[in-house]
Amino acid sequence: MPAHTAAASAAEALALAPAEAEALATEAAAFAAALPDPRARARYQRLADCAATQAHVPPDLLPALETMLDLVLQTDRGPTARQPLRTLFARTPRGHALAAQARQVTRALRALRGQRLDDLRLAAGPGQHTLTIQTDHCQLTLELTPRGAQITTLEAG
Repeated sequence: MPAHTAAASAAEALALAPAEAEALATEAAAFAAALPDPRARARYQRLADCAATQAHVPPDLLPALETMLDLVLQTDRGPTARQPLRTLFARTPRGHALAAQARQVTRALRALRGQRLDDLRLAAGPGQHTLTIQTDHCQLTLELTPRGAQITTLEAG
């Protein structure tokens, strides 16, 4: 590989802190071992190897990393080293997008400050919760799903 290509790839790689590298190497190896598809197993084993030996995630493995962390961090059994994996997920493109989405919702909710709270309702459904907030000035509906949080309706009056 030419030097400039290697440098460009390294610049796009996601560097891992020691605790992240250790936790990711362990979880990715276990994840790989559980997969029946040889190509998928090889991809996650490569992820484990990169974490263990190079302390980074190459750009082409970021989608695999996000998928694995999404699944692993949602399970109750989960990894023993949860915090380093959560911290790592927050630094992925998907983690950045979810954080930006949460900041947008927080800004919108701050607009309710000073209003009288009249009603709160939480509804649960498959894969999502819906929170309805009714104030003396508006009614707002907030959906919470694995894809993030978003305000779906805002009615003034």
